[in-house]
Amino acid sequence: MEIVQLLSGENRRRLERFSGAAALLAVVLGVLLFWGGTVFLRESVFKHWFNPTRHVVVDQDPVTGEVYAWKDALDNVYTQDDAHVRYFPYACAALLLLLLGLGVLGHRLLVEHYALILVLMQERLWEESRAGPWEVASGLACRVERGRPLA
Repeated sequence: MEIVQLLSGENRRRLERFSGAAALLAVVLGVLLFWGGTVFLRESVFKHWFNPTRHVVVDQDPVTGEVYAWKDALDNVYTQDDAHVRYFPYACAALLLLLLGLGVLGHRLLVEHYALILVLMQERLWEESRAGPWEVASGLACRVERGRPLA
């Protein structure tokens, strides 16, 4: 049985609102992590990727401005056939897939955890309403009078 079926109508609406907020949080966090990840990949892992602050253009199409070859401060010439340049889009795609998977997993865990909390709160309120003059504390019921337990 799915846990959502145990919830009342009000708690289902609460769960839907929480699910929407958690999805928005997952998307915003995913976009920020993807941006930071691509900057990290470009600057630290795939260093041969063209960077105008570190490289000088060697060969360029005069009409379109497309850069065909560039060199670094050590006079190493890089082209679009370099492994660092070729594999950078695949690394970005892998990063995107990883972040999507982690976002979906995190969203699912958050929503299921919140649903379980709502079910437990709902059951606790139901037990307290059924107990009448009995106080339900720590799972043990004891008779109360004016807020004080009777011995």
